[in-house]
Amino acid sequence: MMKKLFLAAQLLFALGLTSCGQEDTPITHQRATTGERITLSADFALDSESDARAMIVSSGGTGRKEKITWEEDEFVYSGQAKKYDNHHYSFASKVAAKAVFSAESTEPVTLVFYHGSKVYPVESQISLKKVNGHYRGKIEATLPSALSGVKHSDIQVAGVLGATSVDATTGKVTVTAPPAIVEGDKMQTMPMYFPKTTLSASSDHLEGVRFRFLGALIVVPISSFNSDYSFVPEEFTLGPERFTESQVEVDLSAGGEPKLTRTASSTYVHPMRRAVQYYSNAFTTHILYVFPVSFDSYKFLAPAIYGKCYPTTSEDKYTQGAPQAFVVPRAPSRRSNGIGQGSRLIVYDMTLTYYNGNNGSGYFKGDYQKNDYLVFSGRNVGTNIPGRGWR
Repeated sequence: MMKKLFLAAQLLFALGLTSCGQEDTPITHQRATTGERITLSADFALDSESDARAMIVSSGGTGRKEKITWEEDEFVYSGQAKKYDNHHYSFASKVAAKAVFSAESTEPVTLVFYHGSKVYPVESQISLKKVNGHYRGKIEATLPSALSGVKHSDIQVAGVLGATSVDATTGKVTVTAPPAIVEGDKMQTMPMYFPKTTLSASSDHLEGVRFRFLGALIVVPISSFNSDYSFVPEEFTLGPERFTESQVEVDLSAGGEPKLTRTASSTYVHPMRRAVQYYSNAFTTHILYVFPVSFDSYKFLAPAIYGKCYPTTSEDKYTQGAPQAFVVPRAPSRRSNGIGQGSRLIVYDMTLTYYNGNNGSGYFKGDYQKNDYLVFSGRNVGTNIPGRGWR
């Protein structure tokens, strides 16, 4: 699990399809088969913990606010450093933010058989069962008729759980991110893959298939210490450099970790589950499972939350009138060359406390026209410094 620390952004790493001219085939498609059956025994990589397709991230625990006066050297007025209050979201104890798909179940799996330069997608199913505290899977499939008479040792197979469609010519599989959840909910789909594996030369049974995560889990604890507004976070993004995607095409042909390419309909702005954030010491942990993209060079991370806020009328009620759009932004200050498949990220200190003006930009989510978002953060940097809400 790769780890990177982004101090200024307070982002802790604990952890779009380019059309090729071929038409995607729904995963109900299956080519003519030979009648020759094979069986694959599968398990899950260690990062899936003890549940079938579970990803666990330490998200902290009971939230607390610390009111600190910071002296920021970058803010200099008449030779004096600017001082401001900061409500920093920190953690009193550790718990696990957990996304889990299923217990014992049967679900579709898309297999892609390879022989030479040819590919043969086949639809099948995997049966998941708990054996001695660990989940195992069994896949049964019928070989395509084009592979009749071909030695098993000359055939390779790869697979994807949670596929949306598959290209019958290239064997590339399209997967879509599941809806976001809040901690305590169950995520309905977390797509996984197993890499190209050669069939057994002497048996119709293949053991040792291991599923790994295609996506990255992003955990965003959100708290509010602002009694004037009730907040409804709606979207999360790591910025327009597109570190994450909502839909990708998966190319398994090279073996090993697959290549992910954004689809034409993919977005880097991810919807969040609706959850009203009232003034409270409590926090809501939002969990997203999205697909990471790697780069040849380092690019700036810019995590931000967009949403709507409503005037608060009591402890747990707010005005149902016209809402105002808000942003909790972070200035692009640290760089990365990408997020690893199967990684886990925690975005700390998305705290809704101080109002820092109405000059918030939509730039982080590609909205270049709107520049009047209400800006909130844990830092009381005032309303007279344009764009400083994320400092």
